[in-house]
Amino acid sequence: MLASCGKLSQHTRMRHVVAWLPIAFAAASTVVAQPAPDDLSALAARARLAPPIAAWCRGEFRAGHRGAYAVAVASSPGGGQYLVLDADATMTDLAPFAGKPDLSCYTPSDARKLDATIRRSETIQGTIAPRWRTTVVCAFTDRSTSICWQYSPSGRVFVKIGGWTT
Repeated sequence: MLASCGKLSQHTRMRHVVAWLPIAFAAASTVVAQPAPDDLSALAARARLAPPIAAWCRGEFRAGHRGAYAVAVASSPGGGQYLVLDADATMTDLAPFAGKPDLSCYTPSDARKLDATIRRSETIQGTIAPRWRTTVVCAFTDRSTSICWQYSPSGRVFVKIGGWTT
């Protein structure tokens, strides 16, 4: 994987490692620059989500509530907003992003594996600590900072459960 990086700087190589980490986990689902599935397109229309969806991943963010998506909505060439679209078409803002979106959804088990990989890294700083059995969503808010959230059933909000910087 790193052999194909050529003469890239160490920082860029580590960004490539972080970008490829989701692929290493079979249950992680990252889809960037691919057409949205029909159910997501219909959900976005019901939610009256106007700007194009630039990235998405499917998840069960609230226990027993399937059919939800984390999405990146591009509002300009330089950024946009990460949101969660629930199956009932309600939207929850997560965070704005700058640059190109980079969004991934993980099972709690895979998020813990990613946490272990981050902790072993000499150049990546951070942790991910899933607290519930539901999907974890992680997204880069800028070129080097990723934040991870999980839905808190008691607080009825998405809470930050970690992240990392490269």
